Amino acid sequence: MIKLKKIAISGFKGISGRVEIPAKDFNVIVGKNDAGKSTVLRALDLFINGRQYQAEYLNNTTDQFSVIELYFSPNNTPIVIDENTTTTFEAEGLVDSDGYLHLTKKWDGTKTGKISPEYFVERLSFGDLDFFSLTEAKLIKLCQDNGLEAEPGLMTNPDTGEEHNNAEKRNRLREFFVERGDESSYIAEKLPTSGASRLKKTESAVKLCLPRFEYFLADTPLSESDSTIQKYFKDMAFQVIQDQVNTEELEETVRGHLQTVLSAITSKINAVVPESEQVQAKVEFDWSKLITTTFDSDNGNGSVPLSARGDGFRRITMMAYFEYLAEQKSGEIQNIIFAFEEPETFLHPSAQENLFEKLNDISVAGYQVFLTTHSPVIVSKTQKSDLHRVYKEAGLYTCDSKVNDHSDIANDLGITIDNQFISLFDNTKCFLLVEGIDDCVAFNHLANTYKDNDLIEQNFVDLGVITIPVGGCGSIKHWVTLDLLKTLNKPFFIFLDSDKTSEDEVSPNAEKLVGYGFIEGDNFMVSKKREIENYMSLEGIERLVPGANLIFTDWCDVKALSKSNGLAGALGGKKIANKLFESLTFEELRSTFSTGEIDEFLEIHSIVSVLAD
Repeated sequence: MIKLKKIAISGFKGISGRVEIPAKDFNVIVGKNDAGKSTVLRALDLFINGRQYQAEYLNNTTDQFSVIELYFSPNNTPIVIDENTTTTFEAEGLVDSDGYLHLTKKWDGTKTGKISPEYFVERLSFGDLDFFSLTEAKLIKLCQDNGLEAEPGLMTNPDTGEEHNNAEKRNRLREFFVERGDESSYIAEKLPTSGASRLKKTESAVKLCLPRFEYFLADTPLSESDSTIQKYFKDMAFQVIQDQVNTEELEETVRGHLQTVLSAITSKINAVVPESEQVQAKVEFDWSKLITTTFDSDNGNGSVPLSARGDGFRRITMMAYFEYLAEQKSGEIQNIIFAFEEPETFLHPSAQENLFEKLNDISVAGYQVFLTTHSPVIVSKTQKSDLHRVYKEAGLYTCDSKVNDHSDIANDLGITIDNQFISLFDNTKCFLLVEGIDDCVAFNHLANTYKDNDLIEQNFVDLGVITIPVGGCGSIKHWVTLDLLKTLNKPFFIFLDSDKTSEDEVSPNAEKLVGYGFIEGDNFMVSKKREIENYMSLEGIERLVPGANLIFTDWCDVKALSKSNGLAGALGGKKIANKLFESLTFEELRSTFSTGEIDEFLEIHSIVSVLAD
């Protein structure tokens, strides 16, 4: 399927000159109020969903046109333009010089009434020799005029396997003209919205390939009647019906039963109306309307529909829907772009973290996600590479998609460090920076247990060491925390998950930290195993959750395995470390952290002890 790679906007709302925004898998748009964070989402909604253009959308410094351009990676997606012939955008020359399917819509904002856009696709043209829209007869003549063999035929010959379709003829001409050195250029070809021309068929083929754009507005309450949920289940039901039910036979049976009655009624109508107003009865079927889904809850006073619940509860339902999508196999992924305006609305900060994880998971699963946010919780957990900072510079709309100065984002969100907060760390001697709360729990339990068993003399409290969760080394939270540490002027040491999936793999986190100027062994370490969950003893887990039979290696995704386990609730699902790590015994901890010669925790303890001295 095609994948959105870039957006370009000009003359639309707060954007005057042309602004390009790269489209990543996960996109977090952040900025001050009224900076124009939602402009990108509204542009996508206008383009893909065909919303009605309003005259006020025209930028107030723009003379006439609002223009939105979308660039897709075509990925050799099969399309049908000519009857019975499968081809691709690449094979048809329907890509720009960079290989993108480049689509443009242009609205004249000076018009009144209903304003419809002009629609363009960029493609390769050979000028006077151009053949894109030629009929088969003219294609054959052009081939023959240039000494190329060509025969009539719309399909591949099933007996010989030889191609005689028009796509093959165009490809042969294209290769010949390129080899001969004929002049070519990329043009913006206008796509008609009606008629039966090849360009109209091209427009229809493009329309079938476009992703669905599901847009959740900040001020729109969510419910089970939301089109996103309904369409997802309707599409699923329709596919099942197509695969498992002979709909043609069923329709014929139903039509046969209805036709006798309908004919009788039709005859009676036609007997009393003029000939010019005679009617005919039709029986039409729309299987997509077969299913409607609802979520009801029983509060003891009868069934309560989801639409009657609070906005926070309804958003939790949507999070469950997103979690389901993230768990689907790649072959079941639909081509959907999800867009959210301030999804943190109505949610407690802890629920915002949960929401972030769900949205990030569906992007990892294969969906594209765009969201605008004011939430420090969401931004702090976002990788720098996934951020787009929107701001006004000299009154001009600017989008920075390569965020380097994280302090600007902190200022946009109003995140400041006050002296009262700093004073809380007056007695702290060293900070151990880890990824998450689970890691804090694990390391404090390790220090306490090792001290209780006389392997170390001082735990972290005794040393004056505080563990702080800072997120991954690419997250904004990580860098804001480092700024805080510079303000505090306290030593620190970083310990992060290696995120390796095999022993021979190089840790991506180690590479990033070295790239940021840190020195391994002096400023940081990464885990020798994949992550903290891989240090949990199999025997300890089975002791705590009998029957779980959770088996993993040093490189498995333990959180995913725990979540999919039949006893996921008892294990804690993805929060297995947070739930069970503090219950592991000294022997169980030593069995995973010590190799006999080296104990990984003792290495870390030794380093922070020196820093805290």
